[in-house]
Amino acid sequence: MPETTVAFLGLGQMGLPMALNLQRKGFSVTGWNRTPEKGQPLVEAGGRLAGTPREAVRGADFIVTMLGDPAAVRQVALGTDGFLAACRSGAVWIDASTIGPSAAREMAEAAARARVEYLDAPVLGSVKPATDGTLTFLVGGNPEALTRARPVLDAMGQSVHHFGAAGQGAAAKIVANMLTGTLVAALGEALALADGLGLERDAIVRMLMEGPAGAPIVRMKAPLMQSGDFPPAFQLRWMEKDLGLALLEAHRLGTALPAAAAAHGAYAAARAAGLGDQDFAAIAAFTRSVARGPAGPERA
Repeated sequence: MPETTVAFLGLGQMGLPMALNLQRKGFSVTGWNRTPEKGQPLVEAGGRLAGTPREAVRGADFIVTMLGDPAAVRQVALGTDGFLAACRSGAVWIDASTIGPSAAREMAEAAARARVEYLDAPVLGSVKPATDGTLTFLVGGNPEALTRARPVLDAMGQSVHHFGAAGQGAAAKIVANMLTGTLVAALGEALALADGLGLERDAIVRMLMEGPAGAPIVRMKAPLMQSGDFPPAFQLRWMEKDLGLALLEAHRLGTALPAAAAAHGAYAAARAAGLGDQDFAAIAAFTRSVARGPAGPERA
């Protein structure tokens, strides 16, 4: 029985471990990345690297994209040397990028013209789940295409949720990240207020993690905020982008999202202050740097 072939486009912080899991679990993976050296671990694991997106997808049964934003997906799919022109008829494109529902529906239409099945399948989870193969996929698109794609998704993740037609997986992802980003920004403000009030940092972090606000993301990010060290599991600039996508869709719908808008502004300011490549929990460091309130003990 011939090997199932997968083209994986985007071998960054998330894409590389996802591609490695596919290769290790028996798929024949050809990768592509704008900076080819990032794909060397895939070659060492037995995969191949292509020089262009079109070269990567030729003959592939599945194409997986994990790219930064809608513009990057459009460019790689439809721009100069765009891969859709080289896909075989009937291939399935799994777009794991977070691009929002409007862009996902646009890509689904472009894929249909190329006789390619499109699934928007952004993920919940950051670098460790990507490495461990425990991501959650939020999928929109044709159920039959999803059935075909399940072995590929299962090699990279632990669960798959199908939300309906093309664009609905992307919609679910921006809802999830809007809540996550807003909650973490609020956590940073809570700690800034606690500092100003002179509350002992270890005690307040323990209380927040054990109390009713101790959601998993709070328990995950509060220790980073406490330590002041923010190794990037999910970079702050990507959270700014995702909140921007949520606000764009809300504007299109005529829906007001005042808390998300305020959080987006805070992330944008933090990125402008040089924190964009740190974990998005670094919003707390930015908040502390601009906080004004009752004087309390100096904090790190």
